[in-house]
Amino acid sequence: MVKAGEMAVVGDVRPLDDGLIDTSLPWALRPIALLGWLLPVQVNSETLTWELAQAGYRHIDSRSVFVGTRVLSTIVLALATMLAVWGLRLESHEMALLVGLAVAVGYHAPMMFVRARQSRRQTEITLNLPDALDLLVICVEAGQGLNAALIKVGKETSFSSPALGQDLMIVNNEMRAGVSRTQALRNLSLRTGVDDVRSLVAVMIQSDRFGTSVAHALRIHSDSLRTRRRQRAEEKARKAPIKLLFPLVFCIFPALLVVLLAPGMLQLFRALSQP
Repeated sequence: MVKAGEMAVVGDVRPLDDGLIDTSLPWALRPIALLGWLLPVQVNSETLTWELAQAGYRHIDSRSVFVGTRVLSTIVLALATMLAVWGLRLESHEMALLVGLAVAVGYHAPMMFVRARQSRRQTEITLNLPDALDLLVICVEAGQGLNAALIKVGKETSFSSPALGQDLMIVNNEMRAGVSRTQALRNLSLRTGVDDVRSLVAVMIQSDRFGTSVAHALRIHSDSLRTRRRQRAEEKARKAPIKLLFPLVFCIFPALLVVLLAPGMLQLFRALSQP
């Protein structure tokens, strides 16, 4: 796959390169991208584009690399499975089953990897968004414009949350490339796929459209985000006993019963076995 953040692609908009985004594709990935480019129906999938973007893969050829990786992994796993079981003298239907399983794993593994990375990235953004929003409020109240505040927050947030900082810098790059602030913020919402970011973008667009105080709206939204984060933590805490039920009943309690009852049962068997 392409290194995360190499190229931000939002529709037909490509942000300017300020050192954060590398637009070159490594030589090792170019044959894979060419292989994926030969499948235009899948490569042009808009859903796949946004899923890769939400996972952090923004290079212009990310779709081609993904499709090529999927095809290559399917073929390699199928051939490796055939070679591995060739000397086992299996029946034809058994070999077909194993090869089919390898094909399924090779086909779905790249998407599973992308979605796992997407989930980790979205979790990171969700956890760090309230702190970034507080910093944005401070910058706006200090007299900075919203664009300058986004640049400042993006740079400062990159240390604690590279994903969030990178996406905020891309917003600035898009506005420098001529995209309106409203469209750049909407692209941020689509690029992250996080509900909290989506609600923040809606607040910022509404405040910009009606001319209300941006700092006041952001401060209120920051409080609501912290309340929502606390509610999510409380929800996870309430679910913890239910999640512990299975290991308690099937793992811990049987072992505890064996430790407590085994000595007594042994003595009882010995007593009953004596004439």
